[in-house]
Amino acid sequence: MASSGCRPEPDNNLALHVTVLRADTGNPASDIDLELERRVLENGVLNGNYQPVGAATSDADGTAHFFFNRVNALDYKLNLVSADWFPRSDFIQPDAFLTSSEVEHTTEATPRGTVHIRIVNAYPLDESDKVQFRTLNPPSDYLTCSNAWETHMGTEVDVERTCDVEADRYLPFRYHVTRNGELTEHLDSLWVPRGELTELLIAY
Repeated sequence: MASSGCRPEPDNNLALHVTVLRADTGNPASDIDLELERRVLENGVLNGNYQPVGAATSDADGTAHFFFNRVNALDYKLNLVSADWFPRSDFIQPDAFLTSSEVEHTTEATPRGTVHIRIVNAYPLDESDKVQFRTLNPPSDYLTCSNAWETHMGTEVDVERTCDVEADRYLPFRYHVTRNGELTEHLDSLWVPRGELTELLIAY
Protein backbone atom coordinates (compact mmCIF):
# COMPACT_ATOMS: atom_id res chain seq x y z
CA MET A 1 0.00 0.00 0.00
CA ALA A 2 1.35 3.43 -0.86
CA SER A 3 0.77 6.92 0.50
CA SER A 4 -0.84 9.69 -1.52
CA GLY A 5 2.68 10.52 -2.69
CA CYS A 6 3.03 6.96 -4.07
CA ARG A 7 6.09 6.23 -1.95
CA PRO A 8 6.63 2.87 -0.18
CA GLU A 9 5.76 2.77 3.51
CA PRO A 10 7.31 0.54 6.15
CA ASP A 11 4.45 -1.02 8.10
CA ASN A 12 0.71 -1.60 7.89
CA ASN A 13 0.15 -1.15 11.65
CA LEU A 14 0.38 2.50 12.68
CA ALA A 15 0.35 4.25 16.04
CA LEU A 16 -0.21 7.90 16.86
CA HIS A 17 0.89 8.93 20.34
CA VAL A 18 -0.63 12.27 21.37
CA THR A 19 0.45 14.51 24.23
CA VAL A 20 -2.11 17.11 25.35
CA LEU A 21 -0.84 20.19 27.17
CA ARG A 22 -2.83 22.99 28.71
CA ALA A 23 -2.41 26.10 26.55
CA ASP A 24 -2.39 28.39 29.58
CA THR A 25 0.15 26.59 31.77
CA GLY A 26 1.94 24.05 29.58
CA ASN A 27 1.07 21.30 32.05
CA PRO A 28 -0.33 17.92 30.95
CA ALA A 29 -4.11 17.96 30.44
CA SER A 30 -5.95 14.82 31.52
CA ASP A 31 -9.41 13.56 30.58
CA ILE A 32 -9.34 15.30 27.19
CA ASP A 33 -11.48 13.56 24.58
CA LEU A 34 -9.90 13.22 21.15
CA GLU A 35 -11.10 11.87 17.83
CA LEU A 36 -8.95 10.91 14.84
CA GLU A 37 -10.29 11.08 11.28
CA ARG A 38 -8.78 10.69 7.83
CA ARG A 39 -9.52 11.28 4.16
CA VAL A 40 -8.58 8.45 1.85
CA LEU A 41 -7.93 7.76 -1.82
CA GLU A 42 -10.06 4.89 -3.09
CA ASN A 43 -9.12 3.53 -6.53
CA GLY A 44 -7.27 6.76 -7.19
CA VAL A 45 -10.32 8.88 -6.33
CA LEU A 46 -10.42 11.16 -3.28
CA ASN A 47 -13.24 10.56 -0.87
CA GLY A 48 -13.68 14.13 0.36
CA ASN A 49 -15.38 13.19 3.61
CA TYR A 50 -13.37 12.49 6.72
CA GLN A 51 -13.80 8.97 8.01
CA PRO A 52 -13.48 8.08 11.71
CA VAL A 53 -10.33 6.24 12.75
CA GLY A 54 -10.77 6.10 16.49
CA ALA A 55 -11.30 7.94 19.76
CA ALA A 56 -9.16 8.24 22.87
CA THR A 57 -8.97 10.14 26.17
CA SER A 58 -5.79 11.56 27.64
CA ASP A 59 -4.52 10.01 30.86
CA ALA A 60 -3.00 11.65 33.94
CA ASP A 61 0.18 12.34 31.96
CA GLY A 62 -1.77 14.01 29.16
CA THR A 63 -1.13 11.16 26.73
CA ALA A 64 -3.54 9.35 24.42
CA HIS A 65 -2.89 6.65 21.84
CA PHE A 66 -4.42 5.65 18.53
CA PHE A 67 -3.68 2.34 16.79
CA PHE A 68 -4.91 1.76 13.25
CA ASN A 69 -4.11 0.17 9.90
CA ARG A 70 -2.43 1.99 7.06
CA VAL A 71 -4.57 3.02 4.12
CA ASN A 72 -3.94 5.35 1.20
CA ALA A 73 -4.66 8.42 3.33
CA LEU A 74 -4.56 11.97 2.03
CA ASP A 75 -4.38 13.45 5.52
CA TYR A 76 -5.35 12.88 9.14
CA LYS A 77 -7.34 15.24 11.36
CA LEU A 78 -7.03 15.12 15.14
CA ASN A 79 -10.02 16.75 16.84
CA LEU A 80 -10.22 17.90 20.44
CA VAL A 81 -13.90 17.41 21.30
CA SER A 82 -13.91 17.48 25.09
CA ALA A 83 -16.60 19.48 26.86
CA ASP A 84 -15.43 22.60 28.73
CA TRP A 85 -12.47 23.03 26.36
CA PHE A 86 -12.41 25.00 23.13
CA PRO A 87 -12.61 22.69 20.09
CA ARG A 88 -9.43 22.32 18.08
CA SER A 89 -8.32 20.40 14.99
CA ASP A 90 -4.75 19.51 14.07
CA PHE A 91 -3.84 18.16 10.64
CA ILE A 92 -1.23 15.41 10.33
CA GLN A 93 0.27 14.50 6.99
CA PRO A 94 0.65 10.80 6.13
CA ASP A 95 4.30 11.48 5.25
CA ALA A 96 4.89 11.53 9.00
CA PHE A 97 4.49 7.72 8.94
CA LEU A 98 6.99 7.13 6.13
CA THR A 99 10.07 6.69 8.30
CA SER A 100 8.33 5.12 11.30
CA SER A 101 5.06 3.38 11.99
CA GLU A 102 4.80 5.31 15.26
CA VAL A 103 4.39 9.09 15.33
CA GLU A 104 4.32 11.46 18.31
CA HIS A 105 2.20 14.61 18.19
CA THR A 106 1.68 17.38 20.76
CA THR A 107 -1.47 19.47 20.89
CA GLU A 108 -2.84 22.15 23.19
CA ALA A 109 -6.11 22.33 25.11
CA THR A 110 -7.61 25.71 26.02
CA PRO A 111 -10.07 25.75 28.94
CA ARG A 112 -13.46 27.31 28.21
CA GLY A 113 -15.83 29.08 30.55
CA THR A 114 -19.05 31.00 30.00
CA VAL A 115 -19.89 34.45 31.33
CA HIS A 116 -23.38 35.87 31.68
CA ILE A 117 -23.12 39.68 31.73
CA ARG A 118 -26.03 41.76 32.98
CA ILE A 119 -26.01 45.56 33.16
CA VAL A 120 -28.78 47.21 35.19
CA ASN A 121 -29.49 50.83 36.09
CA ALA A 122 -30.33 50.06 39.72
CA TYR A 123 -30.36 53.70 40.86
CA PRO A 124 -32.03 55.66 38.05
CA LEU A 125 -31.98 59.45 38.14
CA ASP A 126 -33.05 60.71 34.71
CA GLU A 127 -32.84 59.94 31.00
CA SER A 128 -29.30 61.32 30.81
CA ASP A 129 -28.01 58.38 32.88
CA LYS A 130 -25.32 56.65 30.84
CA VAL A 131 -23.20 53.53 31.26
CA GLN A 132 -20.35 52.35 29.05
CA PHE A 133 -19.00 48.82 29.46
CA ARG A 134 -16.36 46.63 27.87
CA THR A 135 -14.46 43.48 28.72
CA LEU A 136 -10.67 43.49 28.50
CA ASN A 137 -10.45 39.94 27.24
CA PRO A 138 -6.91 38.96 26.12
CA PRO A 139 -6.51 38.20 22.39
CA SER A 140 -7.61 34.65 21.61
CA ASP A 141 -7.58 32.20 18.71
CA TYR A 142 -11.17 31.37 19.62
CA LEU A 143 -14.52 33.14 19.45
CA THR A 144 -14.76 34.83 22.85
CA CYS A 145 -16.45 37.87 24.41
CA SER A 146 -16.15 41.01 22.32
CA ASN A 147 -14.08 43.82 23.81
CA ALA A 148 -16.05 46.51 22.00
CA TRP A 149 -17.52 49.29 24.10
CA GLU A 150 -21.28 49.14 24.61
CA THR A 151 -23.20 52.25 25.65
CA HIS A 152 -26.65 52.42 27.22
CA MET A 153 -28.71 55.48 28.09
CA GLY A 154 -31.74 56.15 30.28
CA THR A 155 -33.42 54.99 33.46
CA GLU A 156 -34.66 51.57 32.34
CA VAL A 157 -31.40 49.94 31.24
CA ASP A 158 -31.47 46.18 31.80
CA VAL A 159 -29.42 44.35 29.16
CA GLU A 160 -27.65 41.03 29.16
CA ARG A 161 -25.53 38.77 26.99
CA THR A 162 -23.70 35.48 27.33
CA CYS A 163 -20.34 34.61 25.78
CA ASP A 164 -17.41 32.24 26.17
CA VAL A 165 -13.94 33.16 27.39
CA GLU A 166 -10.67 31.35 28.00
CA ALA A 167 -11.18 30.08 31.52
CA ASP A 168 -9.28 29.43 34.74
CA ARG A 169 -8.17 33.05 34.69
CA TYR A 170 -9.40 36.50 35.61
CA LEU A 171 -11.51 38.40 33.08
CA PRO A 172 -10.83 42.14 33.50
CA PHE A 173 -13.54 44.64 32.61
CA ARG A 174 -14.11 48.38 32.69
CA TYR A 175 -17.24 50.49 32.96
CA HIS A 176 -17.98 54.22 33.13
CA VAL A 177 -21.10 55.67 34.69
CA THR A 178 -22.30 59.19 33.97
CA ARG A 179 -25.06 60.45 36.27
CA ASN A 180 -26.10 64.04 36.94
CA GLY A 181 -23.18 65.18 34.78
CA GLU A 182 -20.58 63.34 36.88
CA LEU A 183 -18.38 60.58 35.42
CA THR A 184 -17.24 57.65 37.56
CA GLU A 185 -14.79 55.10 36.13
CA HIS A 186 -14.48 51.52 37.37
CA LEU A 187 -11.88 48.83 36.64
CA ASP A 188 -12.33 45.32 38.02
CA SER A 189 -11.95 41.64 37.19
CA LEU A 190 -13.82 38.39 37.66
CA TRP A 191 -12.47 34.86 38.06
CA VAL A 192 -13.90 32.53 35.39
CA PRO A 193 -13.52 28.79 36.11
CA ARG A 194 -13.56 26.18 33.39
CA GLY A 195 -16.86 24.50 32.63
CA GLU A 196 -19.07 26.82 34.66
CA LEU A 197 -21.47 29.68 34.03
CA THR A 198 -20.12 32.76 35.82
CA GLU A 199 -22.41 35.70 36.57
CA LEU A 200 -21.19 39.27 36.10
CA LEU A 201 -23.68 41.87 37.33
CA ILE A 202 -23.06 45.57 36.79
CA ALA A 203 -25.66 47.35 38.93
CA TYR A 204 -24.93 51.07 38.74
